[in-house]
Amino acid sequence: MAGRRIRPRACILDIEATALDADIGHLVGAGLMELDGEFKWFYVKRPVDEVKILKKVLKEVSTYHIIFTWNGKGFDIPFLISRAIKLKLPAEELLKPVHVDLAEFVRNNLRLHRSDLYHVARFLGIKKDLRVEGFDIPSIYLKALRGDKEAVRLIEAHCRDDLEVTRKILKKLLPIIRAKQPELIL
Repeated sequence: MAGRRIRPRACILDIEATALDADIGHLVGAGLMELDGEFKWFYVKRPVDEVKILKKVLKEVSTYHIIFTWNGKGFDIPFLISRAIKLKLPAEELLKPVHVDLAEFVRNNLRLHRSDLYHVARFLGIKKDLRVEGFDIPSIYLKALRGDKEAVRLIEAHCRDDLEVTRKILKKLLPIIRAKQPELIL
């Protein structure tokens, strides 16, 4: 069995937050989706729980070899690093996996008018649920904090949909990703 390669553990990461900047907002939730579609959700029920939930997210992320995101180099990872530093948690855990930002990959390797998740999904024939968008999360989270269970469900469903759409885009782009980055062994 010499020469047999072990497939790396890979997942897709997406976060929801109360603001785009980590010095103004905080983490609402983080979703991880395995490439087979298995979903893990980490939800901050109350702002005081952020440190406990972020600690779990950091531990989970560090168990992967590769993390895929959509705009994760511009938002998700810097936001999580900033919050981890603020909360005195080991931010370096987020840097252990190889990080592939699929939005950046699309911008660098496809010629599209826009590179937002919805536009790329539509271009590739993938349906995206638009009932809740990222900018809706802060107001929905306020309802969730007041005990609105439907609001909690909407936040999780939005994150899960973003991850599922990203996973479908990844599957369509995988041959190109493999050709450009064969070291990933996907």
